[in-house]
Amino acid sequence: MDKVRNILVAVDLYAGSEEVAEIAAGFAETFSAKLYFLHVEPANPEIFGDPDIPDERDAVASQVRTSHRELQELRDKTTPPGVESVALQIQGQTVQKIISEATALDIDLIVVGFHRDRLHHLLAGDVTKSVLNHAPCPVVVVPPPQR
Repeated sequence: MDKVRNILVAVDLYAGSEEVAEIAAGFAETFSAKLYFLHVEPANPEIFGDPDIPDERDAVASQVRTSHRELQELRDKTTPPGVESVALQIQGQTVQKIISEATALDIDLIVVGFHRDRLHHLLAGDVTKSVLNHAPCPVVVVPPPQR
C-alpha cells in the first residue's frame, strides 16, 4: 500500500457505527484521504412486507429515507474539517456491494465494525469475515464498544 487516497467506511447504522466512522475519519485525516461512508440497504425490501401493498411500500420507502438521513448525519458529525467525504446508500447484498464499491471507487482501505451478538450474526451473517476474505485492499476491523 503506497499511499492511502480513498477510504471506505461501511456502516450498518446500528450501535457502534459512530465509533467505526470516527476511526475511519481519523485515518482519512492522517492520510489526507477522501472518505466514503457506505450503507447498504437489504437487497429485497419485500422482507419488510409486500411491496405491492401501498402501506408496506410506504413503510419501506420511509425506512430508506430514514437510513439515508442517518447516514448523512453520521457523515456530517464525524468528518473532520478539511476532509472530503461522500455518503453513499445503495441497495443489494451487503458484502457484494461493499466489495464492488471498494473496487469501483479505487479504495485503498476499508473500515468495518464487528458485532459480537449472535442475533446480529443470524440476521446479517458474518459480514465482517466475508469482507476480510474478499476485499481488494486492507481492512481495519473495529471491535464493538465496551458495555
